[in-house]
Amino acid sequence: MRDASHMLRLMTEMVFMLAGALLLFVGLTGRFMAGFNARGPSWLLFAAILIFWGLRALRRSRLVAVRKLRLAAQLGGVSLMLVGAIMLSLAWVQLGMVGPLLAVAGAVFVVRGLVTAAILAIAS
Repeated sequence: MRDASHMLRLMTEMVFMLAGALLLFVGLTGRFMAGFNARGPSWLLFAAILIFWGLRALRRSRLVAVRKLRLAAQLGGVSLMLVGAIMLSLAWVQLGMVGPLLAVAGAVFVVRGLVTAAILAIAS
């Protein structure tokens, strides 16, 4: 580790991996059924915020000077937009497809965390 910012980035990726693992678990076990409303305004707002956050991260990645760190930032932005789109699509799919889509969203976050952590380890 070069400095504290690398450690903070690695901790952030750990949080994304844990959130992805939780989504993967919930999607595969079906524990989301009770009271789940993908068409509710809070869920749609959350999905829109994820997409916006991903777009913002993707645009800001152009400002990163180091190529590997720029790749990590771009990967983060794309993964946030992809998970936001999956969350948004839950409002229009049948209830039987919600579990697999949540599992896919969790897998995206887990893969993002692993790949970005590897990129950060190589870059330091």
